[in-house]
Amino acid sequence: MRKLRVDEIDFRVGTMGKSTNGAYCTLLAYKDARVDMAVLDEVYTPELWQNEYRRDSKGVLQCGIGIYNKAIGQWVWKWSNGTESNTEKEKGEYSDAFKRAGFMVGIGRELYDIPTLFVNLKTGEFFEKDGKVRQTPKFKPNEWNWEITEDHVKASDANGQRVFASFGRGFVASKVQQAPDQLAKPIAAKPSKEKVVIKFGTPQFDQIVEWISEKEGTIEKAKKAYSISDEVEDEIKKILMLKSEIG
Repeated sequence: MRKLRVDEIDFRVGTMGKSTNGAYCTLLAYKDARVDMAVLDEVYTPELWQNEYRRDSKGVLQCGIGIYNKAIGQWVWKWSNGTESNTEKEKGEYSDAFKRAGFMVGIGRELYDIPTLFVNLKTGEFFEKDGKVRQTPKFKPNEWNWEITEDHVKASDANGQRVFASFGRGFVASKVQQAPDQLAKPIAAKPSKEKVVIKFGTPQFDQIVEWISEKEGTIEKAKKAYSISDEVEDEIKKILMLKSEIG
């Protein structure tokens, strides 16, 4: 299965907040059902793939994508379940099930390799209400000029660079980069009298999120090795939940 083109990837806001550097947000990479259908038509032609929906014994909607294997003369099926969206719940459930089944047949699996992106917000791109940072219609990351290579991801708007990150080194927005504290994998860290304080929006935070999302560790193990406040723990859980929606 071919990798998705940049124009087929949708970047959406994950969480928003404020730090000593100002307002920021996280961006997560998604694909939509139309992309899955276009890729299937391109790779297999419309005659060689199909999809079906059904509900399991608990009422959970399941979507299956069948691809005709000429070598064995049979349809090969991959199934996954969907979840309701906040708007148009039934339509969102069907769309989500189809996208998840698309991951099962290999469409967009590289999105799993894109960690959370941290971006500094500019004046006019956010406002505050009830103590929370919210985006305005002026924040349009999908209109930026994105570039994704084997080595890095970067994005620029009309005024300059907004994101630059290297694969394997943690994704950090420009002007938010901080010197890492020689952070090894949390599983190998040894607790000390003065634990490293993990702050939201830093390379250390991003590395811990990736460590947990890859099933190599847990929040509990990370808290034994590092100083993690309740607020930072909540942000970790939010991002892990958002990342799980991709697959």
